[in-house]
Amino acid sequence: MAEKRTTRDAAEILRRRYVKDDPVRQAALESERVNAQIARLICELRADAELTQQELAELIGTTQSVISRLEDSDYEGHSLSMLARIAKALNQKLAVVMTAKEPEAGVLRLAFKIVVRDLRREKGLTIGALAKKTRIDPGELLAMEQTDGYRPSPLSLDKLSHYYKVSPRRMAELAGAIKSVSTDVRQHASRFAAQSESFSRLTKEEKKQLDDFVKCLKEDMDG
Repeated sequence: MAEKRTTRDAAEILRRRYVKDDPVRQAALESERVNAQIARLICELRADAELTQQELAELIGTTQSVISRLEDSDYEGHSLSMLARIAKALNQKLAVVMTAKEPEAGVLRLAFKIVVRDLRREKGLTIGALAKKTRIDPGELLAMEQTDGYRPSPLSLDKLSHYYKVSPRRMAELAGAIKSVSTDVRQHASRFAAQSESFSRLTKEEKKQLDDFVKCLKEDMDG
């Protein structure tokens, strides 16, 4: 009898138990995920700019309570015009990304998001500190870590790869900049994405998973 695969990921457990193949529930889950991402993005960009909710509200001509609602993951009233005003106030560029539902590409990009986040955490850097060291726009660094389907510029990918001393080609494969993905990267990315969890600090297990994946990303550096 085959061993039943288990998971410690609470979101995955809930998805399997309550969502499964129900398209209505899948759509609701996706909507909640997007709302949470937008809320987190606004909050982190505001904090990075060292602004209070009141100060950001004054910059865009609204109230603190509106900013508070926008930073609430349960809020569903986001509009492009409001997001554009916030982006301008925070010296960011608003981009709308649509991606095809390609399972393999999704796994690769998820692995990319996790690895760039964990490499930064491993060095104990904030987004702002990493931006200064790599000379990559902080908004782009944040998008790499949080935006599904985001494709960083080739120059930013190159800078990031050299800073972390990993293969630029393999990072480009993960980010979707190169369509021909090696079997090795695909297998390592799937395993890494499946095993990694979102904690504010790396656990010993996550550290080992990150180290193993980084070894894969360094393998063709001398090639």
